[in-house]
This record gives sequence, structure tokens and C-alpha cells, in this order.
Amino acid sequence: MNEEVGLIRVDSRLLHGQVVTRWIKQVEAQQVIILDDNLAQDDFMIEVFKMAAPEGVELIVKPIDAESIQFLGTSSLKNSIILFNSIPSLIKAFQLGLPFTDVQIGGIGGGNNRTVVYKNITLTAEEYEELKHWQDQGKHIYLQTVPEDKEASLESIAKKFKS
Repeated sequence: MNEEVGLIRVDSRLLHGQVVTRWIKQVEAQQVIILDDNLAQDDFMIEVFKMAAPEGVELIVKPIDAESIQFLGTSSLKNSIILFNSIPSLIKAFQLGLPFTDVQIGGIGGGNNRTVVYKNITLTAEEYEELKHWQDQGKHIYLQTVPEDKEASLESIAKKFKS
């Protein structure tokens, strides 16, 4: 099984300016893989995202299922970015056996019951607890919006969820 991947990122906007201009260059990505059940069913939006990808960067969109997780485990991903649009999507992939350790939490917008935990990243208490659980299982989960920012740990935001 392949353990090396350029970047796994949770970002509610998926493939947007920051990912295109900063993260793709940072990891020298040759492909971007979006794992999203809804997007995988939407041919029009897939075409929109393909147009947003820089020239020479392949875009692959797959649902979050066992077949996609197996595809990731057997692909060469050193120059790849894997994107999820939400923490629940990431958790679903973990439950299906996502074989990678390092996961970056990027931009996740606001909403009901969400707390700003770091720059433009918000989490619910439940999402925080889920991430903590997976970190306790050996995953390295960190928060980072742009390459120039220092990584922030889950421990550094724990006080946001203490009552």
C-alpha cells in the first residue's frame, strides 16, 4: 500500500484560488483528487472544477466509497492533493480505511453551532471530538490555511471547546 501523498486537505471550497495558487505549487501536484459524494454525481460542476485546475494538473472526482479508498491505496500520490469538503466526509473516508496519516484542516466556513478555531477554520464540538478520536488512533491532524502559516495542533484549539 502506498503511504506517501502530497497533501490531504479538508476545505469547504475544494478547488479554489488558494489551493490552485499556493498548495498545488507547494506539493508540485500533478493531480487533484476530490472525494465528494455529491460532486461525483454532478457532471456540470465536475467540468467547472476541471476548468479551475491549472494546465497540466489532472482532476479526478470520486465518491467516498470502498472502491475509491482502494484506488488511493494503490495509486502513486506523491504529487497529488486529495480534497474533502467537510469533516464528516473525511471521517467517512477514515471509517472506510483511508490509509494516510497526515491530514490538514484548511478553510471551513461558519454556520450554526460552529466555532472559529483558527483563522478561517470553524468546527463544531462534535467535529472536534471526532478529529481528536482519529488523532488518538494515530492520525496527524493539523490546521493550516496557507503554506506560510505554521501548523496548529488540535491541542492548541482544545480550549475553544471546554465549557
